[in-house]
Amino acid sequence: MNLLVTLNDNYIRPLFVMLDSLFAHEKTPMNIYLFYSDVSQENRERLNEYIRSRGCSFFPILIDKKAFQNAPVFRYFTREMYYRLLCGVYLPKDQDRVLYLDPDILIRGPIRPFYETAFQGRMLAGVADHAINSMLREKKKAIGFLEEEIYINSGVLLFNLRRMRNEFSLEAFIGMLERYGQAVSYPDQDMINLYFRGEITFGDRMYNYNTGYGSIRGMLGHALGFDKEAKKAVIVHFMGASKPWQPAYYGKFFFEYYGYLRRRLTASEKVRFFFKPFYVAGRMGEALLRCLKKGAAGREKGAQA
Repeated sequence: MNLLVTLNDNYIRPLFVMLDSLFAHEKTPMNIYLFYSDVSQENRERLNEYIRSRGCSFFPILIDKKAFQNAPVFRYFTREMYYRLLCGVYLPKDQDRVLYLDPDILIRGPIRPFYETAFQGRMLAGVADHAINSMLREKKKAIGFLEEEIYINSGVLLFNLRRMRNEFSLEAFIGMLERYGQAVSYPDQDMINLYFRGEITFGDRMYNYNTGYGSIRGMLGHALGFDKEAKKAVIVHFMGASKPWQPAYYGKFFFEYYGYLRRRLTASEKVRFFFKPFYVAGRMGEALLRCLKKGAAGREKGAQA
């Protein structure tokens, strides 16, 4: 099995957490590739020692920053997010597929079933972005997508290396970036959806589950165990700017994530995270109170009518 990650030194700890959860559930020998420009030798050595201790192989590959020097980067996005598109150039010619994973991910089960997804002749496989396709449709409309078209999330992508080698054009991709630069709000993701339009096989949401609540009702439903989609999630993706390694995070799966994260925390960081359950409980209580007030206001309005 071939896995690919692309990041800089700021995401090394989340990568270790993701790998901890991966090795806890996936026992298949893996080749793990890192595309990087700014990862220190110390961190590369740490990754190599850890990955090889799990019976897997590690291949760090240096990418020239100039490849995407003019590509748009803003908010919490990094230039390394584009590097995955070079998989057909830098990965071994005898490999026919590679699974790309963002570092802000929690693995909860075997990922081989998704890795073995049939491409059906297409260039990649991905999972629909639930939030954008259901609640944020204007995002995909801004780049010219039709209402009925499926827009995928770029955090979990299975690349058909044979077609990427022969058909992906960096020049064409950069040209598209220049044309759509002002319209994109999720730079690499918007452009991946545009460039590979019609060339994507769609996988089940369980292999790229968005941790957003979507609403107060969704928050409470998840807390009470009614979130059926969350229960069967295999790959949990902490999308957005709020991340589970930040003390203020109160989204889904934090406590499960913390089970791996705590191994990577310093003593002082563990003290800060000690108060996390109280913070999460407080936020849940606030949400419940708002929900009750809203319901009471609705009933009062109905009685007056």
